[in-house]
Amino acid sequence: MEYPMTREPNPAALCYSQPLFGEAVRQAHQNFQAPYRLCLMGGLAALSSAAQSLVDVVMPYGARVPAGVYLALIARSGERKSTVERRFMKEIKALDDNLEEEHNCNLADYKVKMLEWKNRKKQLEKKLGKSGNDQHELTRIREELRELLASEPTKPQRAKLVYEDISPMAMLNALNETGVGTLVSSEGGIIVDGKSFDAVPHLNSLWSGDKVSVARVGKPSINISNARLAVSIMLQPEIFKPQTGKKGEKIRGSGHWARYLVFNPESTQGYRLSINQANSWEHLEAFDRRIREILSKARMARVVGDVEREEIRFSEEAAAAWYKLADRVEEAIRPGGQFENASDHASKLGENIARVAALLHFFEGDGGAITVETLNVAADICNECSDDFLKLFVPPPEEVRDAVELDKLINRMRDDGLRFIRRTYLHKRCPNAQRTGGRFFRALDVLLREGVIRSYVDMSNSQCLDLCPLLPLPWGGPLNGHL
Repeated sequence: MEYPMTREPNPAALCYSQPLFGEAVRQAHQNFQAPYRLCLMGGLAALSSAAQSLVDVVMPYGARVPAGVYLALIARSGERKSTVERRFMKEIKALDDNLEEEHNCNLADYKVKMLEWKNRKKQLEKKLGKSGNDQHELTRIREELRELLASEPTKPQRAKLVYEDISPMAMLNALNETGVGTLVSSEGGIIVDGKSFDAVPHLNSLWSGDKVSVARVGKPSINISNARLAVSIMLQPEIFKPQTGKKGEKIRGSGHWARYLVFNPESTQGYRLSINQANSWEHLEAFDRRIREILSKARMARVVGDVEREEIRFSEEAAAAWYKLADRVEEAIRPGGQFENASDHASKLGENIARVAALLHFFEGDGGAITVETLNVAADICNECSDDFLKLFVPPPEEVRDAVELDKLINRMRDDGLRFIRRTYLHKRCPNAQRTGGRFFRALDVLLREGVIRSYVDMSNSQCLDLCPLLPLPWGGPLNGHL
C-alpha cells in the first residue's frame, strides 16, 4: 500500500494538447534529468511572469481576475532547481539586464536635468528676493517660477520584471514603482523566514488583483492599484517544514498557502545517467522565441502606457466543464471528502485551474476562447499540485503512516520469498517506533482492511498472516487450520 500516492503527470498528454509548452518541459526534463514536475513549474513560472501584464482571465461566472500564479516547489538539495529555473527564465532575465542598462542611462540623464532645474530654481528664488516692490517684476518672476516648478524632471521608473531573493516588503516597494513583477527565489528561505511574511496580507491582495495600501512611519505611504505579481519560490524540505506545523498555522490561516500551486516531486537523484540525456534543444529554443514575442508586446504596452489587458475567456463547453470541476471540488470539502481538512486550498483551486488554462491558451497562441482540452490539461496539473498540498499540509493519520512503513517491510519479506508468517514474527521486526503504544496493531489493521494482507489461525492456534492474499492457496482449500 502507498498512501497518499502523488500521481505523476503524463508528459505525452501535455505535449499533444499544448505542443509548444509541453515539448519544452519534456525536453528540459530529458536534458537536465531533473524531476518532470520541477521542469513543469519552471515553465509555468516563466510564462506567468511574461504574460501577466498583458492578459487577465474572465471566469465563467463573469469575474475578471489576474492571470499570474503563485508557485512553490519543495525539493531537497541537488535536484537542479536553480539550473531549471535559470533556463526557463533566461529570456526574461536577459530583458531585465537590458532594462537595467536603459534605466541607468535614463537615471544619469535625469540627474543632469535635475541639477540644471535646481540651478534655475535657485536663480529665480534669488531674483524673487531682490525684486523689491516692483510688482511687474514680481509677477514675471512668479510666473517663471510656476512654470519651472511644473516642469520638474520626472525620475525614470525602473522597469525590472524579476526580483530575486528580495523580501516581500521590498517587493511591495518595487511594485509601487513598476506595477508588475515576479518574486523568484531558488533558495526560498528568505521568503518564509524572519519578518518576511509580515507582507502576507498584501501578497494575498495582489494575488486577487486588489488594491494594496501600506502606511509607513516617516516614509510616504505605498498605494498599489491594478498591479500584477507572480511568485515562484523553491524550498528545501527542512526549510519548508515549519510552515506545515504549529508555527505555520497563522500563515496558512490567512489563506496564503492556499493560493499556491505546490510542487513536491519525486527525486531523480541516482537515476540521472548520461545515456538518457539528449543533446537537442530545439523545443526549448522555440519556447524562448515565444517568450520573447510576449515580452516584446509587454514592453511595447509599457511604452504606450495604460494599455488595457486582453481578456482570456472560456468557450461555452469549457465554461460548463469548469462548473462541473468546481462542483466536484466543493463536494470534496464535505466530511470524509478529499478536501475535508483543506477547504482553504479547495476554495482557490477552481480559480487556479482557470489561470493555468488561460496562460497555456495564451502561450500556444491559438486565439479565440479556452477549449475543454486546455482546461482538462490545466485541471490535471492543478490536481497533481492538490495531491502535494494535501501530502504536505494534511498528512494522513499516524496509523496510516505507520502502515506505509510496515508495508515496505512486508514487501522486502515478499522479495525474500516469504508468504506465510506468524504475526509475532512481523511484530518483532517492525520499526522501533511501532513496538509500543499499540501502533503496530493499528497499522496492521489498516493493511488488513485494505486487503494488502490477510490473517488466519494455523493448526497450533497461532495468529498468522498471508502476505500475498491475491494468490491462490498452494493447498487449494480454506486458509484457517493450515500450517
